[in-house]
Amino acid sequence: MVEFAFVLLPVLLLIVGVVQFGLLFGANVTLKNAVREGARAGTIYVYDHSLSSPAKYKNDALRCGAIVTAATQAFGMLNTTSPHFSSPLTAGRCTQPTGDVGVNGDVTVAYCDHVTTPDGPCPDGTDPDTTCVQDTRQDCLVRVTLTYRSDVVVPLIGPLLGTDANGRFVQTMSATMVVN
Repeated sequence: MVEFAFVLLPVLLLIVGVVQFGLLFGANVTLKNAVREGARAGTIYVYDHSLSSPAKYKNDALRCGAIVTAATQAFGMLNTTSPHFSSPLTAGRCTQPTGDVGVNGDVTVAYCDHVTTPDGPCPDGTDPDTTCVQDTRQDCLVRVTLTYRSDVVVPLIGPLLGTDANGRFVQTMSATMVVN
C-alpha cells in the first residue's frame, strides 16, 4: 500500500501533464488553422470603392472585420471571448487604422509590398520599399497575427511554460498571404 502511494502521485502528475500538453498542442494547431482562415478571408475581401475618404483605411477596417470573423469561426472549441481572445468589432469592422498596421485587440493586420526574409517585419520600418502603396492593397501582402491565451490547469506546469500574469500560456500565430 505504501509503495502504491509513492508511485501513484508521480504517475498521476505524468498523466495530467500529458493531458495539459495535449490541450496546449490542440490549441496551437487550431490557432494555426484559424490564422490561415483569417488571412485567406483578408485576401479575398472585395474593396469597396464607394466609401468616402480615406477609403483605404475604411476598407482596411472592413477587411479586418472579415479576418476576425473568419478566424473566430475557425476557432472550433477554443474560447472566442476575453480573457482568452479579444477582438471587438463595431458594425462588422475593426477600429480604423491610420497606417499599414492595424491592431484590434488580439488581432494585428499588416500590409507590405514584400518582406526581406520570411519572418521579417511587414512592413519593415528600415526599408521604405516594403511599404504597400496600393489603395486597394491588391498584390500586396497581408500578414495576420492572432494571440490566444490558454488556461494551464496543472499547477506545476505553469512555471515551466512561462505564463502571463494571469497564469495563461500565450500563443501567437501569423500567416502572410497575397491580396487578390
